[in-house]
Amino acid sequence: MVTTVQSSNTVAFPTPKSPGNRKRTEAIRVEQHAELRLQLSNILQTTLELPLVLQLFFDEVQRTLSIDSLTYRNSKLTSNIELGIGARHNCHYKLVTNKDSLGEVAFSRGKRFSEKELQLLEMLIGCLICPIRNSLMYREAVQSALRDPLTGSGNRMALENTLEREVALAKRHNQALSVLVVDIDKFKTINDNYGHTAGDYVLKDVAHILTLCSRETDAAYRAYRFGGEEFVLILNNTEANGSAVVAERIRQYIENMTTTFEENSLNVTVSVGVATLEDEDDMATLFSRADKALYQAKREGRNRVVNA
Repeated sequence: MVTTVQSSNTVAFPTPKSPGNRKRTEAIRVEQHAELRLQLSNILQTTLELPLVLQLFFDEVQRTLSIDSLTYRNSKLTSNIELGIGARHNCHYKLVTNKDSLGEVAFSRGKRFSEKELQLLEMLIGCLICPIRNSLMYREAVQSALRDPLTGSGNRMALENTLEREVALAKRHNQALSVLVVDIDKFKTINDNYGHTAGDYVLKDVAHILTLCSRETDAAYRAYRFGGEEFVLILNNTEANGSAVVAERIRQYIENMTTTFEENSLNVTVSVGVATLEDEDDMATLFSRADKALYQAKREGRNRVVNA
């Protein structure tokens, strides 16, 4: 059952009954609705990108009903997808199948929806279920291909794709961009003394610290596992001084971190190399300078931050 909320009222719609022997005008209306559903279904099958699926649906529904906005919510997404401009009167639909909860879609406009309009809208939403489910599955598959399975951080492919794009954007808009290369000091000792499972615990805890630090800074950054015990962070709109502050915060947090494995308390430190985009840099040279700064930090005794 689909529950519709209009203003503060909740209305439950029963499953539509079979048309039976209706009048000719009703038969024509049913035929028109069937054609509309078929046309809408064909349009929605042209893409797997969720925002575009919703935009296509919104555009097509507006040809049939007066609607000012559409909002899609799903706990799997970092933010809502909002189309149009919200208005006073609204209705909400929870998109649920026998196996999946696909989120919620809401519509709004300046005047109340009539019962017939709500029934028509509910019928059209039926065309949205499969495209949304397919889009969510596609999104998950793409994200899985770009995610490190152990730590949940982005993987090397995701890093290369993102860094190339961010360098191009920073140059185009004349914005700052910094890269941090973070390496766990003497990580091999953890594996040798406690086993690779203990090493995995440490890697996951370090990745968790990187995520926590991202929430405590104004810099918009993402963390990637480059390989082994090495992570890379991309800091948007961050000059050299700001990136050094972020790097030092990360170093201190990890130095004070304790990983518990079986009955052992494991402590590690990290070395961090920092580089900020310069006019002559491309993706490769920016990363190379951060990597060289990392190895300088290693040579100087580890557990420190070095700026390129």
